[in-house]
Amino acid sequence: MPGAPSSSPEERHSVSGASEVVALQVRAREFAAAAGLGRVGQWELAIAVSEAVTNMIKYGGGGELILRRGEHPRPFVEFEARDRGRGIPSISDALVDNISEGEDAREASDPRRRRGLGLGLGAIQWLTDEVEIQSEPGVGTTLRARKWISGSGR
Repeated sequence: MPGAPSSSPEERHSVSGASEVVALQVRAREFAAAAGLGRVGQWELAIAVSEAVTNMIKYGGGGELILRRGEHPRPFVEFEARDRGRGIPSISDALVDNISEGEDAREASDPRRRRGLGLGLGAIQWLTDEVEIQSEPGVGTTLRARKWISGSGR
């Protein structure tokens, strides 16, 4: 579970169940605020964390969320989501709206087979400034998403 506010440049959180999604979303917003990210940016990061944690639980069986802030090449706050799930067969497909598990969720022959709307990774990409995804089938996925801290309030 998320801990008390920290001045550390990095926090690690174990992720094992759906009950942690909201708590980690709140913690990510608090961490971003403490790092100096504006209000809009705080919520964008928090929503992106919520999507990543949900995917980690749903597809990776849990994992680890790392919140981090840094200064190089300019101030930023980021998160890294790591799981040991089955991996993402096609990252490019996973970033396309409405694609869930390689199938167009709008055209799925059996709605019960849908595991999501196919918006999670795309939403993370929209809400953050940089996204990097590394995935190896059978090994797991690591997603890193970064927001730059600027004076614009975002």
